Amino acid sequence: MWREFNARLLRLAAEHPAVAVVDLEPLIADGGPATDPRLALYTRAPYTEQLLAAHAREAVHVLRAHRGMTRKCLVLDLDDTLWAGILGDDGPEGITAAAGTLAGEPHAALQRTARQLASQGVLLAVSSKNDAAPVLGVLRDHPDMVLRERDFVAVHAHWEPKDGSLRDIAAALGIGADALVFADDSPAERALVRARLPAAAVVPLGTEPALHVTRLLADGWFDTPRLTGDDLARTARYHEAAARAELERGSGSYEEYLRGLGVRVRIAPPAPHERDRVAQLTLRTNQFNLTGERLGADRIAALAADPAGLVLAVHVGDRFGDSGLAGAVLGRYADDGLHLDGFWLSCRVFARGVEQAVLATLLAHAADLGLPAVHARHRPTAKNARAAGFYPSLGFAGTAGDPDGSLRFRHDLAEPPPVPDHLTTEPCLGGDDDEPAGTTR
Repeated sequence: MWREFNARLLRLAAEHPAVAVVDLEPLIADGGPATDPRLALYTRAPYTEQLLAAHAREAVHVLRAHRGMTRKCLVLDLDDTLWAGILGDDGPEGITAAAGTLAGEPHAALQRTARQLASQGVLLAVSSKNDAAPVLGVLRDHPDMVLRERDFVAVHAHWEPKDGSLRDIAAALGIGADALVFADDSPAERALVRARLPAAAVVPLGTEPALHVTRLLADGWFDTPRLTGDDLARTARYHEAAARAELERGSGSYEEYLRGLGVRVRIAPPAPHERDRVAQLTLRTNQFNLTGERLGADRIAALAADPAGLVLAVHVGDRFGDSGLAGAVLGRYADDGLHLDGFWLSCRVFARGVEQAVLATLLAHAADLGLPAVHARHRPTAKNARAAGFYPSLGFAGTAGDPDGSLRFRHDLAEPPPVPDHLTTEPCLGGDDDEPAGTTR
């Protein structure tokens, strides 16, 4: 009966995204005795301190994952981390990560784990005190390597301090230092990063390579309740971003670059299977999150089912590939107009006119429906200052402020801004003749 009860709890969690289960059985298996008869007798609290600590740690991992506070990029050392040996001293023939060998198996296991994380959407990067050419040679040709150059979105091999490498990696990927996890076997390198880049998480791999995987996964930095199609394609999309950067460097101006990029924007209600991705976007987006709000998939589904609600997914593509579901808008129709309650855009499609195209499309949509205005809200946070002037830049006028610090804006639709002419849009905003149910004319 007890096992059937637990099985039903697990099935409940699978059926309802808002429910999470912390399973005690693997924690008990890892941590020794689960109960202490003395505690049971004297305090009526039988669980041991070790089990309670493990339970608390696992609960934090679950909560962090559901709040979108997981990390995005794993930055790995190379010597005595991804392989056994020192490349500069031993040469390519003197290093090993050969599976099934005493010296190589722990490092092969770490590479397999990193590849598994990458398949779940974690970006991989390298920060190594080495010369670049030999490192790239190993990643391309060494027979022991599970991970290859293509698996990494950035390879920094030089003799500069590693905190600078981490800053450069974050800047190139368009993420903050608080999205990085740095794994290194050197206490000195770890101490340097902790002191100079405290927002980055640091994994102390230690001197026993057989424990590298355990230490890497111990803090649950990459735990996620579910995967989306966007997760599975993330590394490929960052390689496409590198190709875009190459086009920009070869263009005579930024306007020429945008015209050559051929940006396409599709704005439509998300399909049911895309709601997890919309929720993930609200959880993980910081810089272009105009209200700072985080929503679960259950909330997205409820808003989509509301006749007066508006839930839109923004798909972006260009000549180099499909950036996927990279933006979302939540709103509601009322007698006084369309209210935009949330707007999120992934940093990977910044500065291409996408946000302007989405808002211009929504303003034109509201005008076509005969609505009197579009209302919007911006609540400043520690990370969304970049979007502070977004609504005023497109003709919105400030109207009031809220006790929580939010700023409210209104556009009277007299002169809706045009969609930027360097991109094409495909609006499909829902309802008959593009008019959603529940709209008040």
